[in-house]
Amino acid sequence: MYCGTKWAVKAIMEALRMESAQAGSNIRTATIYPAAVQSELVNHITDENASAGYRQLYDAYEIPAARVAEVVAFALAQPDDTNISEFTIGPTTQPW
Repeated sequence: MYCGTKWAVKAIMEALRMESAQAGSNIRTATIYPAAVQSELVNHITDENASAGYRQLYDAYEIPAARVAEVVAFALAQPDDTNISEFTIGPTTQPW
């Protein structure tokens, strides 16, 4: 399910970008694919096995939310005629 929804978001954002460009609206779009981001998410997983697995993943690979915010700020700081469509952000040690 996750992969399907991720690709759906990618397709929707790309279609929005193309339609906006054809309309001459100068609307910029950016899709951000973050790795595990430091948050309270893992504290709310009720299944013990899933929670332990996510905790292990987050302990190894989580990035501060500020890094994602910096990417958003970078995208917004581009000139009005510049669009950067995608960002994948994660630690250099993440193997996937």
